[in-house]
Amino acid sequence: MKPHGSKNTRSRGLWQVAPYTSKLTRAHRDAARADTAFAQALREQTIYPQRVDALVAGRTWFDGRECAKCGSTRRRVYNVGCYDCQQLGRGFQTDAKGRCVALPPTKLSRDGYLARNDERKREATGDYIEYRSGDWVARQYPTGRLSVRCLAHHIDNPDLGSLPWQRIFELGNQHPDLVNLLRQAGWSA
Repeated sequence: MKPHGSKNTRSRGLWQVAPYTSKLTRAHRDAARADTAFAQALREQTIYPQRVDALVAGRTWFDGRECAKCGSTRRRVYNVGCYDCQQLGRGFQTDAKGRCVALPPTKLSRDGYLARNDERKREATGDYIEYRSGDWVARQYPTGRLSVRCLAHHIDNPDLGSLPWQRIFELGNQHPDLVNLLRQAGWSA
């Protein structure tokens, strides 16, 4: 019996699926299990040879590069996406034996989600509160972002919260007007 996805006989090694793709499917798995040359061609075109090994074994994930979002090293065989981030987006999670387990509670309620969307819309329309202290000007947006600008010192930061706290502390020590500005915006006591 020919494997699913085969075009001709195994001796010729011709398959309906190409041995290169960004997404590995069931047809790739069947062809790789039946033909070692096809599996080797898949290994050569990917930076993760363990991805092809997991594909042939029938697993849905393999150990790869660490995810920047969640820190997990589990990657999906299908498209090399983060396995754990994808599981959270599905609405349920499975344990090691494949049984469904409860997800952690959501971070935002429906009302919180709607309020956050409203803040984003208000920011997109140009809604902000402006503070001034000396040569310094700050704009506080509904999402909490604080934009700081000082033309005298050539400082223009669209989001002060993205700076490391050490750098903010260093700027505060150098510029007392910035400290006054941050107090006005409610950043310090």
